[in-house]
Amino acid sequence: MFDKIINTFLERFAPRAFYVIADAGDNSITLSRALFRHMGIMRRSDEAKVFVFRIPYHREYGFTLNPHLDEPTQLADVQYNSKYRCIGFETLNPTVNRIAYDYGLPALARYKFTVQVCRVHDLVYYKICRPKNEKHPR
Repeated sequence: MFDKIINTFLERFAPRAFYVIADAGDNSITLSRALFRHMGIMRRSDEAKVFVFRIPYHREYGFTLNPHLDEPTQLADVQYNSKYRCIGFETLNPTVNRIAYDYGLPALARYKFTVQVCRVHDLVYYKICRPKNEKHPR
C-alpha cells in the first residue's frame, strides 16, 4: 500500500526522477533508481523481461515489463551490473542508434531521456520522451 502511494506521488509530482540513460556504444539502457522502483522488478516472482517498441502515433519509443505476447518476440533481460551498481537491459531491436537517429541526435553517444509512465487498459508502459531541445541534448 505504501509503495503504491509513493509511486502515484512520483508519477504526478516528480517526473524528472524517471529517466533512462541510453548508450549507443553497446545498445544498453540504464534505468534510474526511481524508475526501477516504480517498475517493481524486485517484487515480481517471474523473470524480468523487457519489450522495446516504437509508438508510431507519437513518433517515440517505449518499453514494457513482462508483456503477454502471442508470438515469439525478442525480449531483453533486466540485468544488474555489480561493477557500476546499476540496473538496465540491452536492446537489440530497435537499437539505441535507431532511437537516436529517429530523435535527430548524433550517433554513438550517451543520452539521458526522460521517461513518462503511460497506461492503456491494464498495460503499463514507459514512453522514452523525445528531447525538448534537440540541438543540445543531455
